[in-house]
Amino acid sequence: MKYMFALFLCLSLSSSASADSNDQKMKFEMSCDKDEVEVTRQSDSCDPAVVVMLADYPQWRAEKGYWIGECALYNGDGEPYTSVGWPYRYSGTKSFITGNIAGSAYRQRNVFLYPPQSESNEMCKQDNPEVVGEGECGKNGNSLVFSADQAATSCSDNPALAGNIDGPFQSQFGPLYTTTELIGQDNALLYQVFLPPHMNPIQSQLTTLTKGPGSDEFNYRTRTAQGFDFATGLQTYLSFYRERKVSKQDFYAEMNKTIAEFNILDSDLCYLDGGAGRQPIDGYRAGYEQCVTHLQASFDLV
Repeated sequence: MKYMFALFLCLSLSSSASADSNDQKMKFEMSCDKDEVEVTRQSDSCDPAVVVMLADYPQWRAEKGYWIGECALYNGDGEPYTSVGWPYRYSGTKSFITGNIAGSAYRQRNVFLYPPQSESNEMCKQDNPEVVGEGECGKNGNSLVFSADQAATSCSDNPALAGNIDGPFQSQFGPLYTTTELIGQDNALLYQVFLPPHMNPIQSQLTTLTKGPGSDEFNYRTRTAQGFDFATGLQTYLSFYRERKVSKQDFYAEMNKTIAEFNILDSDLCYLDGGAGRQPIDGYRAGYEQCVTHLQASFDLV
């Protein structure tokens, strides 16, 4: 399986993993073609697209469906996060996330809704305060969308590596390399994001799945994401997500309710890419229908 990473670098890596007494070598090859880096990850023993079935693993089965979350974000020093270029509150942010698996692949689509900044905030007291889009500072909220696509790109006889996947995440730096590992007692995942060739992660995120009273399946998801400066290794932010699994009907009903509560204009809905510096996405037209199209794209994975 191959991924095209539009990064301005060239390197080659090699790694090997062993299972019992058998060593299995996996090759990581990167070659440059103008401003693109092609990453090929190969296993000599099998085709992961055929052999790896994510539905075999409880954590991946739980990721399917509709999730609603409440989010909090903090600076690297533990203080509440603020952004000069994003005049909206991070406290009280709500996330609407869809996920799906098919064979060896996983897809996730997110819509984050941000409440308006307090009118008493210094951002809104300035003459002609800056906003993103067409709203007013202190009166209107805003939205961002995120996307993630991953797939198993290697096979291993080592059960400790079973169900692990990787793939590119679109960011303001270009596509970033991501990995997801299954950990814990079939109830947790570790997701990490890297900018090759740096070994420090940009983000390291732990997801823990739990069951509510009387539930036979995971219906709560708690995520903590740690952000880092990949060059220095210093902490840059910390996020805390509390999510619950809901029906499709309840998912969109609450999303509509939140849009109204945060007073988000239709012209500011679901066209800015939160992973790529809040830039407009080609082909996206602002509006509620774009939110639905973006979120339902998870289920186009077959």
